[in-house]
Amino acid sequence: MNDKHIILDPTGLYDIPSGYIPVTTEVEWIQFFGVSTTPCWVKGERLCEWAKTWLRVWNKTEEIAEIKQNPRDKLTQLFDSVPLSQDWTNEQVLILVTKLDSYPPDNPIAHFLADNITESNGQIWFAEPSISHLAAWLAILVPQDYKSLERVWQQQFKEHELATYYQTEDKLLLLRRWLGIAEPVLNDIGKYPLPVPDLLTEEFDRYWEQLISRTEGKVLDSLKPINQVGMERIANCAYKVFGNRPNWINRTREAKVTPYLSYQQKQELSFNQPPPQPLTLDATPQQALAWAIKDYLPFRRWEVIKQPGAVPKISESLADSFVEWILQHYPQMQIDSVENSYLNYNVASKVQNLCQESPVFWVVVDGLGWLDHLELLSLLTNNYKLAVETAIAPYFSILPTKTEYAKWSLYAQLLPNDPSWVADAGKAFVKMGVGKRYTDGQVDKLYSALRKKTHQLYCWDTDEFDSLYHNQKDWQSFYELDRPHTLEGIAKKIDYCLQQYPNPEALRIVIASDHGQIMGTSEKITQCPPGLEPKGRMAIGKTDDSRFVVLEGDRYSLPHDISIVKGSASLSSFSYTSNKKIIGSHGGLFPEEVVVGVSVLRKSIQRHPVSVFCLGEGKPKQSGEMEITIDNPNSVPLTNLCLYIQELPSFPEGKPLAQEIPPNQRCNFKIIIPEVPELPPNQENDLFLSGELTFRFADAENANAALVPESKIIVKQIFSSGFNIDEFL
Repeated sequence: MNDKHIILDPTGLYDIPSGYIPVTTEVEWIQFFGVSTTPCWVKGERLCEWAKTWLRVWNKTEEIAEIKQNPRDKLTQLFDSVPLSQDWTNEQVLILVTKLDSYPPDNPIAHFLADNITESNGQIWFAEPSISHLAAWLAILVPQDYKSLERVWQQQFKEHELATYYQTEDKLLLLRRWLGIAEPVLNDIGKYPLPVPDLLTEEFDRYWEQLISRTEGKVLDSLKPINQVGMERIANCAYKVFGNRPNWINRTREAKVTPYLSYQQKQELSFNQPPPQPLTLDATPQQALAWAIKDYLPFRRWEVIKQPGAVPKISESLADSFVEWILQHYPQMQIDSVENSYLNYNVASKVQNLCQESPVFWVVVDGLGWLDHLELLSLLTNNYKLAVETAIAPYFSILPTKTEYAKWSLYAQLLPNDPSWVADAGKAFVKMGVGKRYTDGQVDKLYSALRKKTHQLYCWDTDEFDSLYHNQKDWQSFYELDRPHTLEGIAKKIDYCLQQYPNPEALRIVIASDHGQIMGTSEKITQCPPGLEPKGRMAIGKTDDSRFVVLEGDRYSLPHDISIVKGSASLSSFSYTSNKKIIGSHGGLFPEEVVVGVSVLRKSIQRHPVSVFCLGEGKPKQSGEMEITIDNPNSVPLTNLCLYIQELPSFPEGKPLAQEIPPNQRCNFKIIIPEVPELPPNQENDLFLSGELTFRFADAENANAALVPESKIIVKQIFSSGFNIDEFL
């Protein structure tokens, strides 16, 4: 018989488990004690005291196995300085204590919270205190019934350096202060390190929209994005406000918010483009490409989308200058070797070279012009977190800008006058000598090949985008709805392909195209000159009709003479709008048809540190000059530069810089300092500078670099000795 087989429960709260004889009266005590070998459970305060006295008299107190503690007393002991809720009944307290007793004794409350606060990651209740831990904990909503338990949990951090914050009695207020949307703003522990928690996103957005509106955008002037929590949300708030108040936008504000916006949002903010100058006939190929992508295309998009009723369009006269340029310079560009050419078949040569270093996934998007390529890149880098290895570079499409010529040459690295030319891109791809090409109807085989790592080059040749252009009947809905949706689908498929490859980090992704598309709607030429075979904006054959320009077969390396519509009109189309206009025609010589891009991405890239050195000079309280040296050891350019310097007036809020730092280059340039600070007496003339440069890697990744410690301004200041010479005379 066990020597300890009596349980005393003076509280009367505990349920009697099976296997015990309940004892609730003295009679039952006398009836069972010492008679039965079954353990006894004595219930009630008076009876328990009577039983203890009886056992003491008979020297049998050692038979007491346990005296049940009042659960409220036990919980009070566990809670220490945290008071118990007066609303808890004894039964509720017992349930809680029983639950806590089921956990390991070292930290039962943490275990309880981990099991019962379903909105949180359970490990947060066991993690070591830190800034990031504090930020995550503050964002957890704990039900009212468990707040006392959370208060007990908070007590374990009393000795930590962050104790002041862990001991808060109002988590939500502390979180709002840390996010900067409640006073006094909490700056002591730096920037809130996580995204704005879901429970406060509405309030955060409302606060910033109202603040931007109330200050007419001026609040953004002093904003330092790199140190600002929720900058993506603030940028979207600014986008909404500026959409209704475009007169509040300036270069500084635009530079601060655009890195955090989607491609479409950036374009909306940069609208109201002034018309550029026409392209000069003596421009170099580099200058012509730069004019097309930086001057013409942004203005063309603005005019087509925001000024659809404008007739005649300024951009069409600008396009005419490009047409004249390409007609004169294209024959000369054909002479260059493929490896050094500005023509688009240079891309295939680059792909072959990349295949010597790593496996390549080459995505050829039929009909993807320069602007659409930029939007696709934005989706891939923002939504799917791919990294740009080589920034998008412009090329001239092979003429004419029709798939059967332009794509054949892209793959074959030959001009269309080659005897092997046929209107079949698949036969041209064979000339690559490596890899396999898959069309949209073969993507299942592409996925399988990627999973098995069967090739060094996987080419997905998709005409989803080009087909979309050919089947539209409403330009506005197509451009704003269907086009972005299709680009998103292509981006998603690229990401899916990357996931299929067993070692995605090793796979390079090359994005390219064969030609672009005419922007907006086109008029249909009703009377085609005799002897021509119409194909979109071009026709096989030669004409002296002034509405056309002619590409002679021998001069432009074509299998036959081709006549191209000089303006924006078209000869034929797959579909028409309700008013007989044409959408998605190509084959012409407008910049949006001719200029295409190529870019290279990877799943991730280790960026190298950027060095920034500033050296300036000037007289106090006057303007000065500062030379900035930026060393970029990375394979992509640095864009969206903004310089922050604490010691110079107007620089603490950030000064946008117009320069772009090319890949793997060190650049020097000078800027004006509006006012050189005055130094205090007895200080050396060197004013050392602290601050940082914020920038983006290829318009895709936000980054920053601190000024090197040697950065300084030489202040040409003559100090007074403080003595009056008259005193010595």
